[in-house]
Amino acid sequence: MRRLGLNTVLTLAVIASLFLGIAAIILYAATSTADISTSLQEEELQRTATDMVNLISLSLENGKESADTLASLPVFLEALIGAPERAQKMLDGYLKNSDALLAVLVVDTDGKAVASVSKSGKPLADSYKDWDFFKAISSGNDDYTSATIRRDAAGNTTYFTTAHAVHGPDSKIRGMVVLCTDWNRLTRAYLSPIRFGQSGYGFIFDDAGRIIAHAKDKSLLLAQPSDKTIGERAAALKNGIMRYDYKGENKYMAVAQVAGVHWLVCMTASASEVAAKAAGQRNVLIGLGAVVLLAVAALIIIFNKVVVLTPLAAIAAYAAAVADGNLKAILTGRFRFELAGLAHNLERMVGELKTKLGFAEGVMQGIPAPCGIVGPDCTMLWANQAICDLLEKTAPPETFKGQKSGLFYLNDADRETCSDKALRHRTVLTAHNAYMTPSGKQLRIDVVTTPFYDMDGTLLGSISFWTDQTELHAQQERISAQNMLMAGTADKASATSDRMASAAEELSAQIEQANQGAQEQNDRVQETVTAVEQMNATILEVARNAGETAQNTLMARDKAREGAGLVVDVMDAVDKVRQAAEQLKDTMRGLGDQAQGIGTVLGVISDIADQTNLLALNAAIEAARAGEAGRGFAVVADEVRKLAEKTMQATKEVGQAISGIQRGTTDTIGMVDQAALAVGQATALAERSGAALGEIVSVVETAGDQVRAIATAAEEQSATSEEINRAVESISRIASETAQAMGQSARAVTELAAQAHELNALVADIQGGSGQPALTA
Repeated sequence: MRRLGLNTVLTLAVIASLFLGIAAIILYAATSTADISTSLQEEELQRTATDMVNLISLSLENGKESADTLASLPVFLEALIGAPERAQKMLDGYLKNSDALLAVLVVDTDGKAVASVSKSGKPLADSYKDWDFFKAISSGNDDYTSATIRRDAAGNTTYFTTAHAVHGPDSKIRGMVVLCTDWNRLTRAYLSPIRFGQSGYGFIFDDAGRIIAHAKDKSLLLAQPSDKTIGERAAALKNGIMRYDYKGENKYMAVAQVAGVHWLVCMTASASEVAAKAAGQRNVLIGLGAVVLLAVAALIIIFNKVVVLTPLAAIAAYAAAVADGNLKAILTGRFRFELAGLAHNLERMVGELKTKLGFAEGVMQGIPAPCGIVGPDCTMLWANQAICDLLEKTAPPETFKGQKSGLFYLNDADRETCSDKALRHRTVLTAHNAYMTPSGKQLRIDVVTTPFYDMDGTLLGSISFWTDQTELHAQQERISAQNMLMAGTADKASATSDRMASAAEELSAQIEQANQGAQEQNDRVQETVTAVEQMNATILEVARNAGETAQNTLMARDKAREGAGLVVDVMDAVDKVRQAAEQLKDTMRGLGDQAQGIGTVLGVISDIADQTNLLALNAAIEAARAGEAGRGFAVVADEVRKLAEKTMQATKEVGQAISGIQRGTTDTIGMVDQAALAVGQATALAERSGAALGEIVSVVETAGDQVRAIATAAEEQSATSEEINRAVESISRIASETAQAMGQSARAVTELAAQAHELNALVADIQGGSGQPALTA
């Protein structure tokens, strides 16, 4: 088989090169033509849609102005307050002169039309209370244009409403004027004639996604399109150009939004019709290119030197191998003239490239921290495995090359990353961010990003290092929480110490009061001792008088037995007995009064003991409030309470003894009165006759018995007095012990108050240092 010669190879190479060049030119020209045609078509679509929006907006604005003008006329206010005749006449003439309106209404605040006129001659509804224009004006709006397209009752045409409020002299809304604009007429005049090529047309969406106007298919009016995604995409776009497929055909569509009512005017055209013109021009260019290719190829074959092709092929193969990453490739072949220098320089270049790339790759592969490199176009150039693990990327790092940095780092291609900002500002940036991984793990990341440049100062990209500070941040939060807890505890301790100090001060005042009561009780006891001593002396005096009375009674008995001659002596003796009885009676009354005084003193002592018991109870309550610090004081308060109870018991026993003395004194006074009566009777008998001496003897014997009873009672009173004396001594001893206990309580309260103040000082020291962290990390 004959091998191809160099000339053939060069010819084929030149022809191929020319073919590629011409093909590229033709492709570029065809593409440019298609792009230009598409751009022109899109501009036409957008311009038409914008013009349609302007026409609709102008119509809406005219409707508002007309409604405003009508609402300002007094005749419509008259209709709303009960005189609709003039308004009705004006509406009839107004509608007759207007081709754009289907109906005009005057509606009151109850939703009823007080005056109306329509092209069909029939009312649009019995009540407008549920219509959107009524709700809008009733809620306080002065004017309102409905975005809802409605059909008339016959279903022949469509319309939209424009309303304006009618105000009374008091500025309150009395009703509204409503214009119903013929939507069919408007779209028929401006939308229906529009065509783009053979199949392009226009249509309009409302804000609910319904087709409210269509240039070709009227059956789609007020219905949802079969492909709802078209309306959804148009609503999301609002203004601009979009492409979509409809029934298998690729189309262009321009979208423009009508302000206020949010209608979307759409103009669509077939992409195939736009491309047809570009395809014809492309075919012409292909034919011309083929002729040019053959002519140029013939000239190059004649004049080109074949010997250049082989060295160039070797150099190309070598360069291709290096470009594919094979830095170990070897350049082979014979090179002459300029090609020899080119081959030598190429080998030097590859050697230098191997050195620098090896150094750079070694540095990057040796970085242990999470790291990524972003190019000037904000796309990923390189990422190591550590950053992929941190961001929970499961794919190999090299697969993310060319991906947007926002998508790689933040899972959102539209978000600007710290690397992007560093590229834009050309400065080193540091950020502290909260980052959530795809698995929901919350991290605290420190990011340091720096841009880097080539030797000519050209920005090559930015390199960022990510540091996971989650654990450190958690420790800082725990430390902060501990500091806040210590500060809160200090506040609570301060409040507790304040309450304890206050309770100690109040308890100290109560103990002072109890101490004063104990002192007063001691004084009363001393007075009681004195009274008891006086009572004892009186009882001894009563006993002595009773003894003397007994002797006198014996003498009277003896003298009575001696005879009537001694009657005078008996009368004297009886008189002495009477006097002694009177004295005894006075003495016993004094004794009763003194016993009453003792009872009063004992009542005071009982009250003091009750108050002491109450104060001791209060002291125990305050000590319980003080907690552990008041436990010692609670023991002292309990001892005080027990002493108070003992005082009350002793006072009760003394009171019972005094009651016995009082009863004995009362009995003695009764006996003395009987004795005095007997003496009086004896004196009367002596005066009458001495013959009554026998009776006198009997009476004297009775008096003797009574005197002996008095003596016995006096002895009993003396014994009771001794018991009272001992009880009073016990009360005095208890009062002294109470005073001592009050002193101990006062000292305990003083010590408690000092501890409370020390606690306050300690809490103040803690709170004073709360501005500094209690722990450091």
